[in-house]
Amino acid sequence: MRKEVLIAIIIGFGLGLVITFGIWTANQALKKSATTEEAPPVVEEPVTSPAPELSLLITSPEDNSISTEEKIEVSGQAVPKAIVVVLYQEGEKILEADETGNFSTEISLVGGENQITVSAYDEEGNEISKKLTVVYSTAEI
Repeated sequence: MRKEVLIAIIIGFGLGLVITFGIWTANQALKKSATTEEAPPVVEEPVTSPAPELSLLITSPEDNSISTEEKIEVSGQAVPKAIVVVLYQEGEKILEADETGNFSTEISLVGGENQITVSAYDEEGNEISKKLTVVYSTAEI
């Protein structure tokens, strides 16, 4: 009985070595054929000047400011000809920045805290956003 078990172990070990050697040989052959294949030709793309980096600067109103006026002006600067979207409690305004990137619009505030989101989009569809908080109060300070 011990002889048969010992012979089975030796045969299994030998068979495992043969299979492992076959797999190793196949991998070596595949690696050689992959490196001998020709690489696709490199196509050079024309060099274009990079578009200006998308930026957004809000000059008015200041973040976390208090206003005693119901209507305020939201103004700032983005890249030239950017599409600017101003979201506020009462609605939204969509406008286009001028040739120098300046924009300005007037919005209405509601009593209390107002969240204002200004987003700018360039020609490629890239977006940058800034959020402002403005408190509208009629109380005398």
